[in-house]
This record gives sequence, C-alpha cells and structure tokens, in this order.
Amino acid sequence: MIQDIHSAIGKWDVTKEEYELAESIINSAVYDDYDLLVQLSDALALPTGFCLLEKRFVDVACRYGVNGHIVARWKKTIEIKDYFEKKMKCSIYDVLPNVKENTFA
Repeated sequence: MIQDIHSAIGKWDVTKEEYELAESIINSAVYDDYDLLVQLSDALALPTGFCLLEKRFVDVACRYGVNGHIVARWKKTIEIKDYFEKKMKCSIYDVLPNVKENTFA
C-alpha cells in the first residue's frame, strides 16, 4: 500500500541483491487504478470470501504481527476504498457478495 519497502509485514527471505531490486521497483512504481484495485481487492478478501476491511486488517495483524507502519497502511487502504467508492457512487460493500456473512461468521 505504501511505497516503502520497510512498511511490508513479514520476513524477507531473499538475498541482499533481491531485496535491493524489490526496493528499487517499489520506489519507482507508479500505481494506476488497476494496481490500486488489486491492492484493495486483496484487503477485502478472506479465504471464505469478501469481508469488511477491518476484519481483514485484524486477520493479517494476527497472522503476521504489526510494525510501526500498520496504521499508515490501514489509512492508505481506506483512502483507496474511498477513492473507488467515489468513482462508483456507492459503497464497495454494496457490490460484493456475502460481505455480512463472511464478516460476522
């Protein structure tokens, strides 16, 4: 979500050269709507289907832990959701199937 390799969660199991290449790619990337939509879609889904962002946030935090960038990542995700909702003129949750069922299961 944030173009800073240090904001990533989890462990980097790569060589120094691979890490530096990934950092260079992240720093030079220009996200378009497709990239943002892919990021948002990942943040809206559990293995059981779509859910509220907040449930996914907690799911990821429980599995991978948190770092000093987590709140900024969440805010960026919500900003992306708001961006698409403005374009759609409705809530993203209105067009995704079974959000309530998967969120409250």
